[in-house]
Amino acid sequence: MSVNLFAPDIYVQALPDILEGSNANIFGIVRVTDKDKGVHGQIKSLDIVDGDPDGHFRIKPTERQGEYVIEVHRLLDRETAPAGYNLTLRAVDRGVPPKQSYLVTPVRLADINDNAPVFNREIYEVSVPETSPPNTPVIRLKVTDRDEGKNAKVFLEIVGGNEGGEFRVNPETGMLYTAVPLDAELKAFYTLTVSAIDQGNPGTRKQSSAKVKINVQDTNDNDPIFETANLTIYVDENEPAGTSVTKVTARDKDLGENAYISYSIANLNDVPFDIDHFSGTVRTSKLLDYESMRREYVLRVRASDWGLPYRRQTEMQLVIKLRDVNDNRPQFERIDCMGRIPRYTPIGTEIFTLSALDFDYGSVVTYRLLSGFEDGCFNLDSVTGIISVGCDLNDVGVEQRELNVTATDGTHFADTARIQISLVRNRRNLGANLKAEDGATFECRETGVAQRLTEIMAAAERNNMPGREAGVSGTADDFAMMPSRYGENVHAPEFVDLPLEVKINESVPLGTTITWIKARDRDLGYNGKLVFGISGGDDDSVFRLDPDNGELKIIGYLDRERQDEYLLNITVYDLGKPQKSISKILPITILDENDNVPKFEKSLASFRVTENAINGTIIFRVRATDADLGQNAKITYSLVTDTKDFRVDPDTGVLTVVAPLDRERQEVYELKIRATDGGGDQNTPALYSDALVRVTVDDINDNAPEFAVQDLTVRIREDVPRGTVVTVVSAIDLDSGTSSEILYSFGENGDGEGAFRIDKQSGTIRTARMLDFEERQLHSLIVKAIDRGTPSLSSETSVIVEVIDVNENRFAPQFEDYVLTGAIAENKPPGAQVMQVVAKDADLPGPDSRVTYSIKGGDGLGIFTIDNEVR
Repeated sequence: MSVNLFAPDIYVQALPDILEGSNANIFGIVRVTDKDKGVHGQIKSLDIVDGDPDGHFRIKPTERQGEYVIEVHRLLDRETAPAGYNLTLRAVDRGVPPKQSYLVTPVRLADINDNAPVFNREIYEVSVPETSPPNTPVIRLKVTDRDEGKNAKVFLEIVGGNEGGEFRVNPETGMLYTAVPLDAELKAFYTLTVSAIDQGNPGTRKQSSAKVKINVQDTNDNDPIFETANLTIYVDENEPAGTSVTKVTARDKDLGENAYISYSIANLNDVPFDIDHFSGTVRTSKLLDYESMRREYVLRVRASDWGLPYRRQTEMQLVIKLRDVNDNRPQFERIDCMGRIPRYTPIGTEIFTLSALDFDYGSVVTYRLLSGFEDGCFNLDSVTGIISVGCDLNDVGVEQRELNVTATDGTHFADTARIQISLVRNRRNLGANLKAEDGATFECRETGVAQRLTEIMAAAERNNMPGREAGVSGTADDFAMMPSRYGENVHAPEFVDLPLEVKINESVPLGTTITWIKARDRDLGYNGKLVFGISGGDDDSVFRLDPDNGELKIIGYLDRERQDEYLLNITVYDLGKPQKSISKILPITILDENDNVPKFEKSLASFRVTENAINGTIIFRVRATDADLGQNAKITYSLVTDTKDFRVDPDTGVLTVVAPLDRERQEVYELKIRATDGGGDQNTPALYSDALVRVTVDDINDNAPEFAVQDLTVRIREDVPRGTVVTVVSAIDLDSGTSSEILYSFGENGDGEGAFRIDKQSGTIRTARMLDFEERQLHSLIVKAIDRGTPSLSSETSVIVEVIDVNENRFAPQFEDYVLTGAIAENKPPGAQVMQVVAKDADLPGPDSRVTYSIKGGDGLGIFTIDNEVR
């Protein structure tokens, strides 16, 4: 009797990958075999019992025995099952008792480009100061694609709104940068269209887009600008204080308070003018006098905005020239004159000269007679002011004459000057001190006009000395300008203690400050206001330099294995005009962290080894690499699977046999080999990865066939015909392949008489001729089972055949009827009689007519027995 010794073996011939969404309906071919014979080796079923909760796969048998296919039953989507499936197959045989085996087969879904990139926002809004230097990070655009591989690799591109090339985007990192200096006054708002396109095969590529709204924040980056840098105006003298002389206007392109302007006069020395701080109206602050004061003023008018943190300012030159106005009337130097003139003074004699002065510059004074000249005895030269005799004074009938004269500049008249003249006849009447030949004498009251004019002219000369306006060397410049609060942009920025190198671990979290860039500028105001920027060297968009304070931060994930050093071009700009800058290279070294697990060249491998492999036989050398450095990359190999038959060298990864193998004990080893790096410490464990090495032990013919039953004894009647089956002997060989195939034969002296024959394939023993009890009652057969291995092995067993004597009776026993009926009440004790049956034999009395009884069937659980003889 055979037994069910082996469970089914499952072999899957699977496709490498299966495309998601494809129409392919067969994933793999499964073959199931069983080493048992007969019904024990038949396969009852193959099912998927785990790993397919949604029923995407099903098993269908083919026309070939033991062959099945795994069909795709429902449309697959890699994005809903990115790890694929691990189908657990169960095969059950028809043996008694049934045996089953399991196999897990992975199903990996190959990606198709069926997903478009997706921005994490449809519209981005961001602000950036207009003082941001080129290459300033603006915003990182985040895009995901549910596909994998190149189908998920996304490149970004600005496709709209960037006609002036003001911005650029890193196509791989998605970081949006400024590309040129911005100017809010030219354009304060941008709407960029950014496209994301995956890198799938041409024809399958997908893309999406998003809007980026950028507000360019105004900063105080523009100086006020006067409508004209130089202006000359003319102002009449003698205007009252507070008279408006002109209005200056400046414009500022900035916005808000950055564009509010106030005006001031920046002359170092006082000038007789002031300016309205808000309107720019220039007014006189005192009465101006052309004759005594400066006739030309150079005003330094300064316009300052209200920006923060500093004001920007600019100056213009306003030249104010005084125009002379005829605002003075002539004044006589001498008034109230009294004189004596001899009567004998000849006609034409000049007796007195009038002198009138006009304080106006360049005035021409003329004289006019008012009274006392009617008789023509006295004449007045209107130009020179000389009074001369015009008649014979002896003929004048009066002793006294009064002359009234005036002076005019053509517009204004001087007060009337009165000259009293006494006419004397002889020498005696002229006085004690007067001689006749001396002529006329006069006495007048001095007005001091000449002195005042001298002083005015001296003041005018001092105030209008040539060269003062131009600031000739050695002469004080009355129109020197007060220095600007901030001065000019003389100096360029300077680095202060810039590190020679910065070293950081690759695992530093986002937002970490790695250093501060320090710089200075010896200028003041915006000329010394600094802006920091990274002008090159950050292709991975992992750094950000704060433009205001120089704080260098991490804004992207570092990976030493991707790039172990960055050469950042650090540039510092001032905000002066013209702008000045300085640049230096800052090396950033990325230090290794144990952030990479070892990677096997092959994570799954299969090998075969014969079961007679000697100790030390090399099966395979696993190789793993670690992208880290130093101790973090030092790999140690270990065997995770608990087995004493194999060993892996911790340093080389060589897998060897270390104990005798026996395929019949274990045919397949699934050895998990672990590669562990050296990066562990007390706080963090080392990293590792596992590889699975399947070792199949190939059979050698080291097992002889074994008979299921040893020393079998059978009985057979002597009258059976030739070819009757006597028994079937069965042997099992634990080897595999041809080594397990058995041929049966009679061993040496197994059947010397030739009464039996044996089928070499099945072990069936049949009679080869008629048997004769009288001739031989017992046959001893030696059956040999030999396998087909190399070299072949065999075993033997004995089969004892007892020949049962059969009398040559002619008649068989006969029952009285074909159906005999009996009855018995329930609950009878064992041994109670149910009925008696009787059969009769027609042979002659003796052994041939003796009848024995037995129950052949229908007894169920053995409830009934029958006495084999009737007594």
